[in-house]
Amino acid sequence: MIGAYKVLNRLVYHTTLPVLRWKAGQGHRLWRGRLMLDVPDKPVDIWIHAASAGEVRIAVVLVGYLKRVRPSVRVHLTVMTEAGYDVARDGLGNADSVSFFPLDVAPHIGRLFNILQPKALVIAETEIWPNLITGAAARSVPIVLINGRMSSQAFGRYKLSRGMFTHLLSLYDRHFLKSERDRERYAEFGVTDRTAVITGDMKFDAPLTPRSEGRRRELRYRIGVTDNAPVLVAGSTRPGEEALLLKTFRALKTTHPALRLVLAPRHVERLEEIEELIREAGLPILRYSDPQPSESTREPIILVDRMGILNDFYGAADVAFVGGTLVELGGHNLLEPVWAGTPVLYGPSIDNVAEAAQYIEEHRFGRRVTGSEELTEVLDAFLSGKLRFERKSEEDEDQTATAEVARYIAGLLDRKAADA
Repeated sequence: MIGAYKVLNRLVYHTTLPVLRWKAGQGHRLWRGRLMLDVPDKPVDIWIHAASAGEVRIAVVLVGYLKRVRPSVRVHLTVMTEAGYDVARDGLGNADSVSFFPLDVAPHIGRLFNILQPKALVIAETEIWPNLITGAAARSVPIVLINGRMSSQAFGRYKLSRGMFTHLLSLYDRHFLKSERDRERYAEFGVTDRTAVITGDMKFDAPLTPRSEGRRRELRYRIGVTDNAPVLVAGSTRPGEEALLLKTFRALKTTHPALRLVLAPRHVERLEEIEELIREAGLPILRYSDPQPSESTREPIILVDRMGILNDFYGAADVAFVGGTLVELGGHNLLEPVWAGTPVLYGPSIDNVAEAAQYIEEHRFGRRVTGSEELTEVLDAFLSGKLRFERKSEEDEDQTATAEVARYIAGLLDRKAADA
């Protein structure tokens, strides 16, 4: 079956090559990369392949962990999509180089192996390319699957070519899988407990944002907040949520008069609309970019009017709320406060972030509330010291799936060095 794939693949390649060369000649960066016209020029220790933006984010975080345990390690990252390429380039503080994955034909794959000379090949999630895998095996390059998953649709397709996929998966040194369900499906293709390890989902393993006490104090001073005043940061709020948050804030001020509220709407174009809501509630207001509050506007609500600063505010907060969850929008990124070491609360609308919510609740990094009334109750209990949440710490990072994978890959490199 693999032989038939390779023959058919070469036939399609030569048939479409004139069109692909024309696209590359027009400067199309994806096809220039896929035809090996733009290539890396230095050997590396590890070649990581990740298809699109989601997988690339996982890969970039993994490279960060690898460089913590092996600072001199050299990594090349290949991607399939332009969105993935952009994410990879943004993350190049981690990877040493990035390129588009070449077409899976033997000459291109062989040429890239000859350039990179990797000591290990790491493949993210569902990417199974026969020439890539057999090329690595022929060169005795260990293959590691990370964040492996197999959807029901993929499971059905793979069963149609069971022999080929069973052979290809047998060439891997280790299969790091997301769940027990994935392990059961991989087992149908001969993957045993000898190589299969369930680590959970690596997408939750972004490293902890440094919680700088100096930066925290600077930001709080900038908005006139004392060190001992509790701060609630409501991030990525959407229409309908600010009014509910103001109601909660006013209720909490009766028992927690030092509480301060920072509102960071999802879209800064709504600032005037939100300012009007705050004034109608009879509360003082200050935009972040305005001068520090005067005595006449003591303890205002802070309205964040700049993009790119929300993570800093999460790091300066005592507790956070993430928007798009009290209204029917499915939720925004719940993990940003967690990565900043801050407990997070969110509403019931979490269709877009259900897995993140489950992760947060399992680790007690935060909590879901049914609506604004329960939000008020939970915040009151938290501020009163009756309710505690865990904070993600640097110690937690050493127990993550990504850390486990990084340690295994570092061990592979050590074994390769000892055999050399």
